[in-house]
Amino acid sequence: MDPNASLEHLESFLGSAAPQATLALLYGRRRIGKSTLLMSLVERHQGFYWEATRGESAVQLSRLGEALGDYLGVGRIALESWEEAIRRLLQLGAMGPLPIVLDEFGYVLEADPTVDSTIATALGPQGRRVNPGQARLILCGSAIAMMAALTQGEAALRGRTGLEIVMQPNDFRAASRALGDRTDLALAARVYAVIGGVIGYATDMVDYDLPRHAADFDRWIVARVLSSAATLHHEATTLLAEDPTLSATRTMMHHSILGSIANGAITAGSISKLLRRPASNLDPALKRLVSAGFVVRRDDPVRSQRPTYALADCFLQFHYAILEPHATLLRERDPREAWQQRLAATFDSQVRGPVFEEQARVWVRRFADHTTLGGSPDHVGPSVASVGGTECQLDVVVAAGSDGVPSADRTVLAIGEAKAGMTLGPDQLRRLEKSRASLGERAAQAKLLMFAPAFTQSLITASGKRPDVELVDLDRLYTGS
Repeated sequence: MDPNASLEHLESFLGSAAPQATLALLYGRRRIGKSTLLMSLVERHQGFYWEATRGESAVQLSRLGEALGDYLGVGRIALESWEEAIRRLLQLGAMGPLPIVLDEFGYVLEADPTVDSTIATALGPQGRRVNPGQARLILCGSAIAMMAALTQGEAALRGRTGLEIVMQPNDFRAASRALGDRTDLALAARVYAVIGGVIGYATDMVDYDLPRHAADFDRWIVARVLSSAATLHHEATTLLAEDPTLSATRTMMHHSILGSIANGAITAGSISKLLRRPASNLDPALKRLVSAGFVVRRDDPVRSQRPTYALADCFLQFHYAILEPHATLLRERDPREAWQQRLAATFDSQVRGPVFEEQARVWVRRFADHTTLGGSPDHVGPSVASVGGTECQLDVVVAAGSDGVPSADRTVLAIGEAKAGMTLGPDQLRRLEKSRASLGERAAQAKLLMFAPAFTQSLITASGKRPDVELVDLDRLYTGS
């Protein structure tokens, strides 16, 4: 859910007529604006906001007591336990609905894993009799796996939570607006391939400095990302260190897996081969990275085969394809020279390429008209086709069918090719035609989607006569359907 939709749901949560205290969860990766959104919400409704820091429970309770006392204008309140703290917080809703935010709640749980049970008890039947009122308690966190676990299985807060929002970074269309209304779309796509839709990477962490035009991109990426003085230069390491579910276990293994995926090892087997470790040895670490939101597992839309993996956002791809493997080069040489002579080419092939492919898939899921696709895009992802005994990668495959239909039996609505740095022409169209034919009868009516910055005139002319071919340039990607 994007920030705007998240805010709408939170406002509805606050406006609920429920006569008792209620609970909401909001979580997502760091730097996407969760805290900013919640602070503005609290300010509008004159509520209470507190952000936890890493530390012992006694220290956290002392800080919370000081903040609560300041809010009430009574001086520091001595909180001896989380039971007392939650009781005091819920009392703030005695006069009507009031937002009460505990931010970075993962740090609270790290120090005391029983706090969720304390909250569940306070929101239970007996607790509500003791603490009547309409407090609207919002728990926010960046430790995705830890926050998600609060409502899973037999968790204490399962059944007590009225709203659970997983907030996502901005999509590429929303992200482009940070560059201005008249932004060159080619520039927007290049910037997105570096920082994605993470609002913090477009503001504070680049000192509010974004490239002003295409010729300014090289200056910007050297100064704001490649330079060892750039905050973003160290960001990926910080993200892993700040996640309690990852920082305590096999940190180097996590970095190695992320680096393997960024550089082309996208199956469990290929990661295992590259790192020279048994797949069973890597499986727990890979699952932790998926649960923590650093890695995305992709199931094939139309084939029954093992899943593939991708890094969850653009900046992680950039870090592990550019910054991490070339750390020595960037440390010992002028980063401007390193970029021009070597890293720009790596960026085009190992970062822009994969990011553009995902942009194409997002366009299909979120923006494409169903008439463009030939139906509803129930399943979208990459796949492969066997053409003349050779496996050909398909960047976009769109399939119809419920989750209960085996992937190998789904109808193929469309297949597509996405190339960030190429002008596509008839050769690429013929390749797609062969791939479609190889998929058999279920793909007989499949649309052929071609994503690129530009197309040859011969392809444009040919596609105008063919209802089964859709050309998606940057303008259509960013503004059309």
